[in-house]
Order: sequence, then structure tokens, then C-alpha cells
Amino acid sequence: ADHAWMSILGFLGAEELRDPAQVPAAERERMPRLSASRVRVLRQVAGSRIRWRLALGATPHLRFTPLAPERSCDITLEVSVAAPGRQPRPLHRQPVPRRHQPAPAAVTLDLSAWSGREIELRFAVAPAVGPAEGGGECVALWASPQVWSRARAPGEPAVRAAPARPNVLLIGADTLRADALGAYGRRPSPTPALDALAADADLWLHAHATFNVTNPSFASILTGLYGKEHGVYDLKTPLPQAVTTLAELFAAAGYATHAVLSAQHLGPHNSGLDQGFAAMQLATGTSAAELAVEQAIDWLEQPRDDPFLLWLHLFDPHTPHSPPRPFADGMRPAHPPGIEPVWGWSPFRPPGPRAPDEPFLAGERDLYLGEVAYLDRQVGRLLAYLGSRGLLASTVVAFVADHGENLGEHGVLYRHAGLWDTTTHVPLMVRWPGPPRRGRRLGGLVQTHDLFPTLLNAAGIDPPPSSARDLRQLTGRGRSGRQAVFSEHADGIGASVRTRRFRYTELAEGGLVAAGTYLYDLHLDPGEAANLAGSGHPEETRLAALLARWRAGATPAAPARNLSDEEAAQLRALGY
Repeated sequence: ADHAWMSILGFLGAEELRDPAQVPAAERERMPRLSASRVRVLRQVAGSRIRWRLALGATPHLRFTPLAPERSCDITLEVSVAAPGRQPRPLHRQPVPRRHQPAPAAVTLDLSAWSGREIELRFAVAPAVGPAEGGGECVALWASPQVWSRARAPGEPAVRAAPARPNVLLIGADTLRADALGAYGRRPSPTPALDALAADADLWLHAHATFNVTNPSFASILTGLYGKEHGVYDLKTPLPQAVTTLAELFAAAGYATHAVLSAQHLGPHNSGLDQGFAAMQLATGTSAAELAVEQAIDWLEQPRDDPFLLWLHLFDPHTPHSPPRPFADGMRPAHPPGIEPVWGWSPFRPPGPRAPDEPFLAGERDLYLGEVAYLDRQVGRLLAYLGSRGLLASTVVAFVADHGENLGEHGVLYRHAGLWDTTTHVPLMVRWPGPPRRGRRLGGLVQTHDLFPTLLNAAGIDPPPSSARDLRQLTGRGRSGRQAVFSEHADGIGASVRTRRFRYTELAEGGLVAAGTYLYDLHLDPGEAANLAGSGHPEETRLAALLARWRAGATPAAPARNLSDEEAAQLRALGY
């Protein structure tokens, strides 16, 4: 029947992540719901059957995640396969899950018995036993249903020819600390795919964000400017049209440009960062990493002769922390599986379930790492896809985070307030085109907006003058990086200067962190726990003068727009 199924966006986890009993009534009224991020969902009515005819390649498999429906029902999912002229062969049967958090693990079904053949794939939902809880229709939810093959199926496009100029893939992760990655020293590592990327890439050990908040940080990365130069300090002020962006320069050079965003507040209505992108896929609320990666792959599959610039923003691991199982239970793929199924898992922490310890934001330290591990799995899928299409050898792959996160340090839980290494020290790596080569781990201070001239130069495009510098000119071959890096605080309430040994910060009233001056000796106090400001330390005077000279070039802030009530509620749900 026409109403038997529909394609929707659903939540990879619970629609309400908080325990109402732990959240004060006033907060529940201010922020009525805190949901998991969204994924593509096939919604199928009980008692119906859907059939597809598919031509399979080699080593094919089917993957989906069974989600709890809006109303609990006693129904069963069934998957079967039929070769032409043959009776269907049952492959999988399970009850539809009840309400749950976290989302269950994905189901992977081996289709290799039909490699290279045409099949009919069937999804069925058995008729319900009794009515739905609360009345209404009984439905099943199949999240991210996909059939993958290792090799090409008949009619699929061939491996792409390398363009004359390199493609550029810019992956920007939200709220990701450098020390959450195995490549930056975490053991056991939750990030086998990013560790493998780092092994082939230049990795900057001491990269720092220009901001501690998303929109201004990406505005800097995409323009090569500090906030004091582009004027964006919050999540509602669009980048001025007069500012030239990375995408505008690539588009003018004949590149196909595209962006996939995982957070609604990063869209053009709030950020103005659509400048130069031929198209920008926006999020409804927030997208889970698997949805954003699927959207990126869909775009990459389109035939084109021109090289491309693709900006992919991944919201994970921002609060709320709601990774699906088994990532939520402390497990990650034993090896980077790429687009292959994950057949073996390894712990990156003592395994077991975790519950949020901050009820308003639904945050928890181990669940944060679960989000990191989940993001890593999706990045691995994308990179393996590029390799399968012959694109990796002709593509510059840059991975960076917009800012870090406090996980209890400095008395702050799951908010990126303040300017410390916890909020500014981020991963930054670039894999250059060509066959795999041994990666380099580069010392010296650099800034995330240094990617701007780096990517332009890599594509043979002359970068305009800016405060950013090509990373390859800053580090390596005896070059020691910047003498100091600067970071600005959200809403323009302060700024920080960091040298190799010291950090000095000035904050005004208006944030979660107490106003005042802060000075840390990072050699003696790497955790930035002992504030030396006001103690007479000679570095305080020197760094205060250096920060004042740097800030003196500040430009007027760009005009902010007024948020709708819905937009304001969405930002409150993210802790802003």
C-alpha cells in the first residue's frame, strides 16, 4: 500500500535523553526536549513488506540499525533474500526494540552467497500482536539501511580519473580535543581510522583553535582571519559578504564546491559561510556522523570533470553524548574496517554502560569518548570510499577540530567555556595527494586558520594576504612554527596568548568562567591549575603587552541577527 512505508529523519537514540526527574522543572520548561542526533530512517507499517531488486558486487553485506518506534508494539522485523525464480531465504528476524538509550548496535548481514548476482531484498514487519502503546499505528524503524559491495556491481561508475589539480576534502569535527585521539597519545586508542590517517599525514602536535566556539572558529578556518578581523563572535552573526572565503577562491578557480553540515546553527542563516559553495546540505537540528558521511558520499558519487572542494562538518562529539552501541559501551573496531563490516571489536576503556552525570546537557566523560569512537568509524568509511573510487590518491585530506571541550577540568563540565588547552588544543592533520607515505609528527605552534593558505597553495591557487600562514612554511625542515598563538573567547569577552611555555588570558564578565587575568607556566603546570596572575611573575607583563598589541587591530563586530524562539531553544539545548 502507498502508506506502508516512508523515508524520514529519525533519532539515533532517544527523543528525550534527559531523566526528567534530575532536571529542575524550570529547566524542563526552558528546554523541553534534548534529543539524539538524526539519521535517515525507513519507517514501515506493521503487516507490510517492501521489496527491492539489486545487482550485487563482490563480498556484499546489508547494514541497518533497528530503532525503537514512537509507540511500543509487539512486532517483529524480518529480512529475506530471493534469487530470481527461487523461494525467499530468511536471513534475519528480531523483535522491534522498545524505547531505549543508547541506540542499539547496527545489524550486519552477510550477502556473499549472492555475490555478483541479482537478488530481491525483502524487508517485512510482521503484523502486530495487540495495539500500539497509547493507540495509533504500529511501525518499525530501520535506520541507515544500506547494501555495500567491495567491488563494482554492473552499471556502477568506474574508478574516477585523477583531475589535473588535487581535490580537497576538509573534515571539521566539532568539540574534539587533541588528547582524545590515539594519534595524540590516548591509550587505548578509540580512533583506529584517524590513527591510520595520521600515519600517512602531516600531523601538527601543537595546533590551537582561534576560538572556543563553532561558528567563529570555522569562519577563521574558511577565511584565514582571526575573529578580530572577520567580526564573527557568536552563533548568530553571519560572516560579512565583503570577506572572501576559501570556497569563493576555489570556485573562481574552477572547482566544484559543496558543504555538508551537521548542526543547524552552522547554516548560512546564522553563519554566512555558504559564500562560494554551490550547494550546502543543512542539518535539521543535528545530524549523526553516519548521515553526514552518507550525504557526502552521495555527492561524491555524482559524475564531474572538475576537481572538488568538499567541506564536511561532523557534530559528534558535542553534547548531548549519545553514541550508539557498542561505542557507548566502550568498544571500537579492532582494526580500521573501512567500508567493510566490523567483525571484531576492542575496548578503549573498561567496557560497560554509562549514564550521564550532567543531566541538563546529558554529558558523561566515557560517553564523550564513545562519540569520538563513533565519529572515527564514520570518517574511516568515507576515507575507504575515496580509496575505492581511486580518489584518495588525488585528494588533499585535511582533518581539524573547531575547538575542544572541558571534561571536568577547571570546574567546567561538558562546555567549551574558557581559554585553556582543554578548549583550544585540537587535532590537525593533512594527508597530501599521492600514494601512502610515512607521516610526520610536527612540533611548533600553529593555528587552525593556517589551513586557509595551506589548502589554497596545495591546489595551486594564490592565497590573499591574511594573518594565516602555510603550515608547510611554518614547520618542518628546522622551522619551529609560530612564536605565539592567539585565541578569542565566544561573545568577545576575552582573549588568550599562548607561547611554548606560558599562557596568558584576559576575560571580562559574561561567561561561565570568572572574569580576570590568568597566567600559567605550562612546563611546571601542564594542567593549567595554578593561576600565577598577580604574583609578580615577569612573564605577565610581557604577555599582557603582547596580547594588547595583537588585540589593537580589532575590527568592529559584524551585525548580529535576531534569533527566532525555536532557534534560541535549539542553542540552549546545546548548552549555549
